[in-house]
Amino acid sequence: MSKRLTAVVAGAVITGVLAVGSWAGYQHFTEPTTRTEVLRGYDAYDPASTAPEAEAVFTGRVAKYEEQRDVDGVTQDIYRVDIVSLLRGNLRGAVRVTYAPEREPRPRLAAGSTYVFATRAWPDTAKDGYAQLYQGPMQPVTDTELATWKRAAALPTTPE
Repeated sequence: MSKRLTAVVAGAVITGVLAVGSWAGYQHFTEPTTRTEVLRGYDAYDPASTAPEAEAVFTGRVAKYEEQRDVDGVTQDIYRVDIVSLLRGNLRGAVRVTYAPEREPRPRLAAGSTYVFATRAWPDTAKDGYAQLYQGPMQPVTDTELATWKRAAALPTTPE
């Protein structure tokens, strides 16, 4: 009887360990994550790698910050941007650009400043505009940076 009781207790302990382990694993996979990983086939921090992925590369003056909202599961800052010069693509006038910097802190683009944008259209451009693909530092454009982007924009586009 002692062996039988030992077997029952061992079975109960094993069952309990499996139940607790399963519950912990379940919680690990169902808890919301705070970090977003983005998988892409290019280096979003390098103009020469980003420009071939972009439909449009342009310098644009930020007219205003419009809002922050969720676009395809990612919190995006949305800006109204006046196109100053076009390096690639056929955009004209003013466009909405969504920008979601991957690194913290998430600085806002300054209204009135001119930046280089490398973008791809969202499915609904009227609502969501164009996604900023480049994730490197967004600083007001300089002659050196503009020359770098001109060379990058001249590279062939990446086939889809």
